[in-house]
Amino acid sequence: MTRYLLAAEADKIQDFIFRSSRLREVVGGSQLLSRFCKEVPSLLRPNDAKMEVVINAGGSFRIIFDDEETAEQFGADLAEVYHRATGSSLTVAEPVEVNGDFGKAGEKAKDNLRKAKRWHAGWNSQEQMPYMAFCASCGVGLAVTYTTYHKSENKQYLCASCLNKSAERKGQEDAEELGPFLGAFYQEVIKEPERLALASWPGKEERNGRSRKDPNADIADYDPRRYVAYLLADGNAMGKVFDKCNPEQMWKLSKGLTQAMHQALAVPTNMIMKNNSSDDPFIPVLPLILGGDDLFALIPAPWALDFAQCFCQVYENEMCKLVKRLDLMVPRPTVSAAVVVCKSKYPYKLAHEAGEARLKDAKRTGKRIKLEKKEPYSTIDFEVVLGGRLISDQLSNDVRPTLRPYWVTNDEESDWGLSLNRLIEQRRELRDIPNKRLSELQRFYDLHNLPVSLDNDIIKPWKSKLDRLLMRINQRNEAQGKKIESALKSLGENNSPYWREVSRHPDPAWYGHGLPDLLDAWDFALKLDENREAYEVDR
Repeated sequence: MTRYLLAAEADKIQDFIFRSSRLREVVGGSQLLSRFCKEVPSLLRPNDAKMEVVINAGGSFRIIFDDEETAEQFGADLAEVYHRATGSSLTVAEPVEVNGDFGKAGEKAKDNLRKAKRWHAGWNSQEQMPYMAFCASCGVGLAVTYTTYHKSENKQYLCASCLNKSAERKGQEDAEELGPFLGAFYQEVIKEPERLALASWPGKEERNGRSRKDPNADIADYDPRRYVAYLLADGNAMGKVFDKCNPEQMWKLSKGLTQAMHQALAVPTNMIMKNNSSDDPFIPVLPLILGGDDLFALIPAPWALDFAQCFCQVYENEMCKLVKRLDLMVPRPTVSAAVVVCKSKYPYKLAHEAGEARLKDAKRTGKRIKLEKKEPYSTIDFEVVLGGRLISDQLSNDVRPTLRPYWVTNDEESDWGLSLNRLIEQRRELRDIPNKRLSELQRFYDLHNLPVSLDNDIIKPWKSKLDRLLMRINQRNEAQGKKIESALKSLGENNSPYWREVSRHPDPAWYGHGLPDLLDAWDFALKLDENREAYEVDR
């Protein structure tokens, strides 16, 4: 009997989730999407119709029906209900016949979905009225009510979409429930139900004397300068892995991928909790997007780099076990990650935009090294937003004060760069170096002080100044001088002036160094498995 595969996918998911000014609405948007994917397909199931759900997560649906008409009607109903629940659109592809070869049907369904996204039938006009108000939260939706978020705030005009996302969180807070989105992750962090009932998390309550629930402030409490970090991640080449699956493997891979993401985020979270324990357990991570192989999460800044490294390592291990259990002949699963460190009041949308740029660089470099070395690597890039800078400097010279992005490996060297673990280890090794010395070193790698090339005549003045500084440090404290010289070699080359040649094909070769990256992220490169007191030394 001929069966039909229906493919559907939510459009511009990040636009829907981020179309709000508050993190509680971002979490509510992710939770609304998660609950929609989990609950709505079974609620819309036609009477007496056979329906096999293959994927229903992360805004994506793959469902098999026995007849084409039922599949088409279900797709139309699904899109309508999604629009009513979220105010956004969902694209439904034309059903595809499944005649024994699910892989071929899946490829055709994916092509149909791409075409449907490019050519939407019809268009929707924006409602207009002589007198109207726009939503004070998202700024684009038409307001439907005039109300308050919190008792201490003034009334605001709010649209239906923002109200739905806010209500998604408020309803569970009032009922003291986590809901399916946060609940799945926090239950992975704290597995004992009785202990989870006593736990708190960012934005759950008014902490440390604050008059309102503020998840950013809760995370900023970990850093004396009130910095927070955002972690973005995206699995590499997961589309190709799904293409090799039959329906049963696809369903198990989808569920296992979600579990692997939860586990990868939970392990470093538990390490922070272990070294910052209290009678009232506080879970110091707030996932904002956690669906499929996509992640956007608010994390404490002091451990940001090691957190990202640990996340990637656990993800690789869990996914390797998963594809082995499913007997899938695919390359070792890897992931790309980006970290953005910024002040707690920095707009999360700008942080996400910066993270997307860094994530794009990490994924592009990871693809290139896979082609060159025939081996997949997980990659990490990062950005520290200082002052009012909105975007990072564009580097194109032969000599650059960076080696980003970094690899998640067992510290192997190559002409493609170094592992992130080098930075984290050197942060600990240099913990007793005075701030004055660190500032002097950092000035050498300022863009305005860098040599434009390593030609002897050009670099000689720069090298002479660096040698004089190292000599002066050695004369005053030989132990510190040796540590600094060791760091220059470890994060660069063995010989002065220590610049490492980087050859990332097909780009032209250039020279970089990891020390300026470390100095930029100095306060955010602590090791997860050590107490913070280990870095607090008398200087």
